[in-house]
Amino acid sequence: MIISASRRTDIPAFYANWFINRIQASYCAVPSPRNRNQVSYVSLKPRDVDVIVFWTRNLGPLLPHLGKLDEAGFRYYFQYTILNNPKELDRTNPSLVQSLDTFRRLVDRIGPERVIWRYDPIVFSNKTGMMWLIRKIQASVKPAAV
Repeated sequence: MIISASRRTDIPAFYANWFINRIQASYCAVPSPRNRNQVSYVSLKPRDVDVIVFWTRNLGPLLPHLGKLDEAGFRYYFQYTILNNPKELDRTNPSLVQSLDTFRRLVDRIGPERVIWRYDPIVFSNKTGMMWLIRKIQASVKPAAV
């Protein structure tokens, strides 16, 4: 079974302690998005989980708990979103500097083959037009060392 942790919400950013508590309990209850009274129970036993896919913009709260996942024998990787939008558009997102620092720490901790960098969503607004986006991307991309 593949656990896609965070398609509905950013579990590493906002619910890291809850997630680790669920790992320790070996299951979680998942209400149906269409009928809150319909609840499925999902095993979180390492033998039942092939891989956990984390989708996050802010790994910071979960980073200290990765050792617990490793000790339990879980396989996992990250879809890590790094944005640089104005705070007016995204108040809860860490700054670009913080995101890049956490990204580097994650890659150093688990390896680059288990981290996929994402840039989404792309938002066009009166503050973030096409040229603004192009300038932000160009400013944050550094050529590889030769």
